[in-house]
Amino acid sequence: MADLTEALARRGVKPLTDDDLRGNDISVVKCRACSGYGNCGYKTFFMYDGTPYSVCNLRLEKVRNGEETPEQAANQLTAN
Repeated sequence: MADLTEALARRGVKPLTDDDLRGNDISVVKCRACSGYGNCGYKTFFMYDGTPYSVCNLRLEKVRNGEETPEQAANQLTAN
């Protein structure tokens, strides 16, 4: 696994930490392939727990800033 991590790091894949996710699950920031091909300009690959993930930078910034993602906001509405 270390070889994969090192190879991806050489290609610019950055690590994603629990601090970045602020207690959220990785599924909150995973890319939803809005354009179908990742051509939106917001898709980036990150390593989290030794696994590469396609992450939406817009969702990641919302989580980092303490804002709700669209799914979290919808879940709040249905819970009330």
